[in-house]
Amino acid sequence: MSTLPQPTFSQRNSRRAAPGWPSHNPLLGLVLLLLGAMLAISLAPLSARAEELKVGVLHTNDSHGHILPFKWQGEQGWGGMARRRVAMQRQRADTSYYWLTLDAGDVLQGTPLSNLLTGFLDLECMNQMGYDAMCLGNHEFDFGYELIRGRMLDVNFPMLCCNVVDKERGLPIAEPFVILRRGNYRIGVIGATTETLYGETTPKIKDSVNVHPATPAVKQLAGYLRSVGCDIVIALTHQGYNRDLAMAEAVPELDLIVGGHSHTVLSEPTKVGNVIVTQNGYWGQTLGVLKLTFERADPQQRFRLASYENEYQPMNPSLPEDDGLKAFIADFNTRFEAEMAKVVCNSAMDFPVETVRIAENPLGNMVADALRGQVGADVALFNGGNFRAGLDQGPVTFGELYEVMPYDNFLLKISLNGERLREVLEVAGTQYGNGGYPHVSGMTLKYLDGKLREVKIHGEELDPAREYTLLITDFVGSGGDGYPFKEDPYGPSMTGLEQRATFALWASQRKELSYSTDGRVVFEWSNGPPAASE
Repeated sequence: MSTLPQPTFSQRNSRRAAPGWPSHNPLLGLVLLLLGAMLAISLAPLSARAEELKVGVLHTNDSHGHILPFKWQGEQGWGGMARRRVAMQRQRADTSYYWLTLDAGDVLQGTPLSNLLTGFLDLECMNQMGYDAMCLGNHEFDFGYELIRGRMLDVNFPMLCCNVVDKERGLPIAEPFVILRRGNYRIGVIGATTETLYGETTPKIKDSVNVHPATPAVKQLAGYLRSVGCDIVIALTHQGYNRDLAMAEAVPELDLIVGGHSHTVLSEPTKVGNVIVTQNGYWGQTLGVLKLTFERADPQQRFRLASYENEYQPMNPSLPEDDGLKAFIADFNTRFEAEMAKVVCNSAMDFPVETVRIAENPLGNMVADALRGQVGADVALFNGGNFRAGLDQGPVTFGELYEVMPYDNFLLKISLNGERLREVLEVAGTQYGNGGYPHVSGMTLKYLDGKLREVKIHGEELDPAREYTLLITDFVGSGGDGYPFKEDPYGPSMTGLEQRATFALWASQRKELSYSTDGRVVFEWSNGPPAASE
């Protein structure tokens, strides 16, 4: 900080020597003394006052195609992008903050309107909402690598990813980072995608890209962004809450990690050292609103977090929707409503899915039994992550079945002996709390602390030497969710049947749906179940 100019020695002497300078006047001396004291008091805070930078972050993740409002906990009208747009505009009205609007991936895949337009409408809505950046989630690749590359041309914001490389070009598939300017400040945002990508999207992705660990790539780029003068550095990740915590520990160069993938619902962000880690549930049930205040005493120093305010603002039905965006969405939606509104059957009960990653579930049992019967396999295994929405009691439309099983997965019927089947089921035991949790048909499984203790096939002990036929999806068959398969989805095991259409046919013939659990999958724990991970 510059100081006031001081008189030289000769100037001070000349003042004393100047004619009429009343240095001997005691009253004037007192006045000068008081003025000097007041000047000192006013200057003291200036020298100690810290420079302040206030950054507001609006963040979303794992929308999974929920463009329209949806039913949540028994209440219709939650979420939807038209409602989210109004909430964002209201937050941005607080001009005491520099605002960023970020999405942590899996915008696509999950509803008929999103899937049938292969993500076009989702991303156009984000354009209109004024997003600054998003990172690529695993489901952004579900429609194929070439499609998501084309979608990058449709958006007004960068899709970021630093750790997935195009095999042919040898370059990152998207911009690794972006520097956003706010006033005189520069904010670096790095994008990173889960390193388990191969097992969590279309099997064809392996032909096009190489996937690298996220943390080393983010650390290198965070150091670079610091070196080129970024005031704040953010990692925008789609890798799961636990991996975000580990990244925060390993990369102190970061100020903030905005994450997705594990659908984690937090009451407050987590602070790891000086790094804030946050995530915002899923489907756009809430809007993440994080207000950060950074300070530094010297322009050459790094800003440090001084305080923050946080809210996961519920997008409940009482909040208004943006009329313009609502009308824009409705124009597309009317084209699909007639087909999606066709009634397939009736449900005599509610089929919730909140526990599909930790417990046997009536919906999982029903789908597994139905599809095994349609294909004629001995046993069937479906991953819990295959089921993305429940069914309500009453008429069941094709659109609702689309939401239950939004993935266009095909059914594979493979032959394997009992010893190999046991290996697969042992892996299933490690999937408690994850997307690979086993939902089965034709067999009963018992696990103790995640280790397989008993397998029975149609009431009989598993025979290691016997040949069995196992029904799975092409996602599981390609190694999805960590299952030990490397099946050719177009090989001899391909049935040619798509799971959703096959189940819809079964349901229409059954006319009314009702199912229960029967103890076919049991997990027991010596010291309580483990916490769910990604």
